[in-house]
Amino acid sequence: MQLITDRLIIRPWVLEDIPHYQAMSRDVGYNCFNAPGVLLVKDDQEAAQKIKDRIKVFEESRIGKFPIFEKETGSFVGTCGGNFFDLNGAKEIELGYRMMLNHWGKGYATESARALLHYLLHDLHQQKVCGFALPQNIQSLKILEKLGFVYQNDFMWAGLMHKFYEIVPKEISPSVHNQNTAH
Repeated sequence: MQLITDRLIIRPWVLEDIPHYQAMSRDVGYNCFNAPGVLLVKDDQEAAQKIKDRIKVFEESRIGKFPIFEKETGSFVGTCGGNFFDLNGAKEIELGYRMMLNHWGKGYATESARALLHYLLHDLHQQKVCGFALPQNIQSLKILEKLGFVYQNDFMWAGLMHKFYEIVPKEISPSVHNQNTAH
């Protein structure tokens, strides 16, 4: 699987992405809505294990939080994708996106989220995709609404109140090419 948008390439993780994983684990923008140190990896071995875990999830489910690269420069932008989570005993899929600080404000979160939403709803035939963010993460909430997610309620996640949204399949025009590649 490889998704190509107007400006981005989104693909599964590979072990050669260790430097990208290390960089995102320390990036202020990527981590600003996390508890400090939650995504931090201490060395290449720990980054490699995290990548192997992501590869395994993708191989088993075709779902994951994928690395994003600028098509023109190859620069690592951040991650976007689906993630399983438990909501009141039901296994749900959450769409999430995080950009490196130097890529904020370029529309990459919306562009990659639109492509991944299309992949989840149309290629993987998910019946519903959820999204949630902290109330102070205004840009993330705007992206969910721009993509057609509908606010449902506030809920506690990781000990903090979040805004919870859902979307069901409909015609989404992602401006994306899905290229199936062997991994």
